[in-house]
Amino acid sequence: MTGLRRRPIAGEELDAAGLLEWLGDDPGVRANMVTSPDGHATIRGRVGDLTGEADQALLLALRGWCDVLLVGAGTIRAEGYGVVDLPPRLGEIRQARGQAPRPVLAIVSGSLDLDPALPAFAEAGPDSRPWVVTVAGADPARRARLEPYAQLLEVAAGPDGRPLLPVAVEGLRTAGLPRVLSEGGPTVLAELVGAGVVDELFLTVSPTLVGGEGPRILHGHAYPEPVDLRLLDVLGARDEVFLRYAVGAGSRSGGADRA
Repeated sequence: MTGLRRRPIAGEELDAAGLLEWLGDDPGVRANMVTSPDGHATIRGRVGDLTGEADQALLLALRGWCDVLLVGAGTIRAEGYGVVDLPPRLGEIRQARGQAPRPVLAIVSGSLDLDPALPAFAEAGPDSRPWVVTVAGADPARRARLEPYAQLLEVAAGPDGRPLLPVAVEGLRTAGLPRVLSEGGPTVLAELVGAGVVDELFLTVSPTLVGGEGPRILHGHAYPEPVDLRLLDVLGARDEVFLRYAVGAGSRSGGADRA
């Protein structure tokens, strides 16, 4: 016997508020990515064409769960991130949980090559200024240009000169932001997974074939050993499939509990 079973996708429909309740409020690090069945993480350099209405609802729920949205500078530029707005109902759930009305952005940039005119900075008020995760010794002129618009978090640099993201995650926790969500890009996610700090991966499989070459959800050096995943849940909406995985150490335990 193969042991294969059908996992029926049925049951109660969940909107963004229902998904947020399903996610709970435990602290940790979660990642949310989308892929085509042939492995592409973008179409023409952007994620937007891979996403659908249901994927956007899950994205809102995960943003509603987190205290801080950790994103690479390239993704900020490509996707035009601004202040993270949430529907009023999600804000109410957050406030009932003791969280701020909305999460803040944390942008990873070792070089500090960021334009203060970007929406992430220009649209932010005093209570929603983004964090910028950088390295000690980053360009002083760029630092001075950004300081009025962002809170800078200095961390040690890795061998490639980029900020060490496990140190950044710990720094954000120390600052009172214990629920961290990564939306990429692929380089940021590859480092987080490789460092063993991601607790759960939410992966949307888009019903779109792209063809050709392109970025995957992870971009970086191959890991010394593959990182195991354990399937926790499957959601579906029309032709989209949503997979929730536990990541890394201990993820193989409990495999017999899979439906």
